[in-house]
Amino acid sequence: MALVLGLSCCLPSLTLTAAAGPPASDAAAAGSLGEGQLLLPPGDVVPDPVEILPGAARPRPGDLLDASARAADGMLLEEFRLDEMPFEASSGDWFWNGGWYAGGESLWMDRSRNNRRTIAEQPYLDFRTGGVRFAKFTTTAQPFNMAPGARVTIGRSLGRDYLDRDRAFEFIYYGGMTYEDVDGWNAPFGGDNVIVPIAPFAPGFAGATQYATWFNSDFNSWEWDYKLRRRLGRDQLVMSPGGNWSRHAERGWLPALIIGPRLANVNEDFRLRTSQAGVSPATFSGTYTVNAANWLLGLNLGGELISQNEFFYWGLRGRAAPALSFVSTHQTAVGVSSVTTPPGIPSGTTNFTADATRTAPGFIGDLTLMAGWNITPNFALQVGYDFLWVAGIATATRQFNLDQRDVRPLDAGGQTFYNGLSFGFNGSW
Repeated sequence: MALVLGLSCCLPSLTLTAAAGPPASDAAAAGSLGEGQLLLPPGDVVPDPVEILPGAARPRPGDLLDASARAADGMLLEEFRLDEMPFEASSGDWFWNGGWYAGGESLWMDRSRNNRRTIAEQPYLDFRTGGVRFAKFTTTAQPFNMAPGARVTIGRSLGRDYLDRDRAFEFIYYGGMTYEDVDGWNAPFGGDNVIVPIAPFAPGFAGATQYATWFNSDFNSWEWDYKLRRRLGRDQLVMSPGGNWSRHAERGWLPALIIGPRLANVNEDFRLRTSQAGVSPATFSGTYTVNAANWLLGLNLGGELISQNEFFYWGLRGRAAPALSFVSTHQTAVGVSSVTTPPGIPSGTTNFTADATRTAPGFIGDLTLMAGWNITPNFALQVGYDFLWVAGIATATRQFNLDQRDVRPLDAGGQTFYNGLSFGFNGSW
């Protein structure tokens, strides 16, 4: 006969087989026992105490004792089957292994179009246009499109501190965005009454009938940061119905502190070319070029706050860097006008070069809203939306000095704002 025991630790049922009958010597000893006592042969399972009523037959060692598995007693695998077990996601093996880590992101950023300047305009004439006013030609007559960029992170874990926080040192490159704008404008009624606000009396520019502009701007940033981040709590131990134990990461918020030096570079170039339709460039033409270079050196102060779950995360990261801005500009203008019509066009030549440098206060700040999914151990895909602000720089369109009103023209009060999408990966090894 079989003895079945239901165990509360979710193990399969155990079956023990008892002998058909005791040896004669044991049976004799059993007959000498009192009421309520039972002697089993060696190797058999001792059952719970059994109450023997007066006059009732004693249970013999070979009788079947059956114990049914109930909910209070335990869970049998056959009765409570699971179709799929959860993945193991240990914080030490699933998120990172405490060594090197890296990330790469593709950026698609738009650039602000601030400080719009008018290059040329022609006042409307009622008898020619019927009162219709023609649009002005400005420095940013057409909007910029989104420009691609990149953000690359390489870091090294430095272990834990005395408060059990993760320490790391990382290098981040952020930039590669280059913006270009090419535009042109033809005066509706020739050179009559064309006003050039940036140089109303410059030969080769005032009185032109064709205007063309080219603009270029780029951004690059390098930073070296020390990062101090809270660790997740203790992993959870989860037992499967098969009796195996696995570790699963605890969910929680992970604040971090970021500090370190940051270097950024913003370069802008602007070029204006003018001409008259049907007139040789040797008779009438003009070229005006502005180059502005900005280097900003500051101290990053920032942090991040991540909601870490077992297989995904979301949060934000922000950094602010008060900086010194080292600014330099270079301008050149060459123009010639030897035409006599229409009346009022200045004749002669324009030829000058101007250079200037300055050190001014600046600022670099960025904010990233992010979400990621851990697809394999130590590897995650991430998407985000980014904001970047650079202030205290010389933008090209703020430096116009074609009329030579300033001896050393330099305006370091410009700023540029970027925003756009990012997507990429991060992992560790």
